[in-house]
Parts: sequence; structure tokens; C-alpha cells
Amino acid sequence: MKKVIASILFACAGAGAVPAGASQSQSRDPAVIDAVKQVGQDMGEAMVAGDIDKLSQIYADDFAMVESSGNVISKQDLLRDFASFHDKLEWFENGPVDVLVFGNVAVAQGSVKEKRSRNGEDTSGQFLWQDLLEKRAGRWVVARSAGARVVSADSPQAQSQDPTVVATIRQFEQDVGDAMVAVDVDKLSRFYADDWAALGSSAKVFTKENLLGDFRSGKDKLVAFEIGPMHVQVRGDVAVVQASVTEKRIQDGRDTSGQSVFMDLLKKQGGNWMIVRTAGARLE
Repeated sequence: MKKVIASILFACAGAGAVPAGASQSQSRDPAVIDAVKQVGQDMGEAMVAGDIDKLSQIYADDFAMVESSGNVISKQDLLRDFASFHDKLEWFENGPVDVLVFGNVAVAQGSVKEKRSRNGEDTSGQFLWQDLLEKRAGRWVVARSAGARVVSADSPQAQSQDPTVVATIRQFEQDVGDAMVAVDVDKLSRFYADDWAALGSSAKVFTKENLLGDFRSGKDKLVAFEIGPMHVQVRGDVAVVQASVTEKRIQDGRDTSGQSVFMDLLKKQGGNWMIVRTAGARLE
């Protein structure tokens, strides 16, 4: 079973070594892609119905996500909130969903309009979301998630998808990798938000300070990389990115080269795009 782990943009921190040159081809089977998309629909319907048993089947036992506050939410936290009605989804409508599948690992991203309340407060609106899934015991389960509010659901800005902005974000991801290869820590500091966070397999939070420290010390060294297919969705000042990457990398003196899949959540702050959340998995 592949281990779900935090991605430092491309590489997976704490992963076991994968032989250089190992490659996992992308699945384009419509049935597989539809099955991954269906998980998101089933999740929303189970939330509306308050079906805790169904939600328990959809989320992996080691599911975790980092809230905007920096708190880590586990599967147990999520199920408890719905069971106690602290979190109540009354209605939702998913927008287009992009999916990348590599073997037993998949990433999905999309937009959703919701009528929702949390702790008695109306939190309705439109959001961009992304899920990292694994196929376990023959079923797709959600292992990591990230998301952000865009703007009010009826705002024209929420529907915008400017090709120029998409191209800018694609280049941004390339620039992040180039900065890692060049060990340009100052540039990396500008690419990652101060509250950037990723989760390791143990659900331990990996911070911007940790990331920059690893590159500054030479503990993590990206020698070369090549980004594969990339999906980008942009809504206002929020964007989600998912892609695969093949890399030559050294961590703690070990060759950890291989192929990974990652997803980034970005926000525009002070006129610049910055990464605020990252998740990923090593492909074997």
C-alpha cells in the first residue's frame, strides 16, 4: 500500500526510497475517473443526509486536513461535528471536477456552492476544494483535503477562469521547482505563505520554517524535475493545482528520486500568488 505523505511541492517528505526512473502511468480510463468523481458527490449527499456510516466509509481512517486556523482535523473530528450537528450541510452543487489518477492514487479538485451552517452560523458560499484519494480494499477513500472560500456564491467573480491567470499559475509552479533546484531560499520564501502547512503520514504539521530550513541546510536537495499533466482551477483570488512530477532528489544523503503526485492550494496575497496548503503521495 502506498503511504500518503506530505509533499514539499513535488517530493514527499519522509517517504521511503523509490528507485530512480520508476514510473507510474496516468490512467485515462473513464470508468476510473468517474468513480473518483462519484466519491465527491457521494460525500456531499452523505453530509446532507447526516449519514455518518457512509461518511466513515468515504474518509480513510488516517484522514487529516489543516484548517485555515492551522488546526489539524482528523476523521474522528469530522464525523463528530456532523453527528453533533455542529456542522450541517443543507444543500450543495458541485462544479466541474478535474481528476488525475495514477494506479491506486488520485487527486481531485473542483468548486462547490453550498448552503451550510456551522455552530449555528451561516457559512454558505462558494469554495474551491481538492482531495487526495487512495484505493484501499477495492474502494476509493479520501486521505487528505484542502479548500478555501472564494467569494459569495452569486458573485460573477466566482465564475471567472481567465486563461492568462491559469498560465501564470502554471509558470508559478515551474518557478517554484526551479528555485528548489537553485536552492534560492529567498525566492522560496516569497512563494510560500507564512501560514503554509502540509501534513505527513503521521498527521504531523510541516511548516514553512521546516521547509526552508531543510533546503537551507542541504538536508533536502532537488537536482532535477519534470512536471507532468497539470490541472488548474482559479476562482477570484483562490486557485487549486494538481499535477504529477518526476524528479531526481537527495534527502538526508539518500537518493529518493521517483514520481509523485501533488496538489497545491494557492491564494493571492499582496498581488502575488502564494502556496498555503500542499499534499501529495509517492507513486510506486
